[in-house]
Amino acid sequence: MRKLILFFLFLGGAVFAGAREQWVTGHVFICGTMQAMPFASVWLLDPQTGEPEYAAFTSVDGWYDFGNVEMDRAYLLKVTAPGCETVTKKIKPRYDANVQPNITYNIALERTPDAGMLMPAAMYVPAEIAPDAVTIEDVYGHIPGVIYEDGFFTDANGANVRILFNGYVMYSSSYEELCELVTAKDIVSIDYYDLSDTDSPYYAGVLDFRVNIVISNGPENTELPIESTFWDI
Repeated sequence: MRKLILFFLFLGGAVFAGAREQWVTGHVFICGTMQAMPFASVWLLDPQTGEPEYAAFTSVDGWYDFGNVEMDRAYLLKVTAPGCETVTKKIKPRYDANVQPNITYNIALERTPDAGMLMPAAMYVPAEIAPDAVTIEDVYGHIPGVIYEDGFFTDANGANVRILFNGYVMYSSSYEELCELVTAKDIVSIDYYDLSDTDSPYYAGVLDFRVNIVISNGPENTELPIESTFWDI
């Protein structure tokens, strides 16, 4: 369980810890629409080496959360998503003491001409694949094509797979609460999305557990999102 919690804490955290930091979040959406882009990989790379320093992954509402980011230095922002053109640009996040608790940086993506609807590659019913399961975690080891070991999920090729609940990223405290509220019988279905063909995916696949409770994540978009450009250099 400890490793699983650490796994949930890593998403949105820093690969590199810096000095002057500020919380950075935002929405990834389709340009000119209110359509959120789920399962987008958002990277802040070292502009010289291309090595990842921060990484995040969007929920069904397009919300990503880097956590604390070292400010006042240059990064190469790279955003990839299924059926979308890759965005790559140089940015320099600037510290702003007047903004609390976090700075919102929205990112617009363009759909590729041949992009279809984002659909699961497979769907599973827990009652069929794990009829004796009692808890959510009892189901983990019975999902076809996915290996669960020591709190981590991988596909047959050893690439990382992310689990979501009703399309949302769950962090450690929320995950623990969910496990107390929901049993295996509350899982309606498990949808598997194959992201392996996406450019530089954070995860090669997503397991979305559809459960019969309401789950929310970041703030809901009620207006047409505006692409953020104030850090562009």
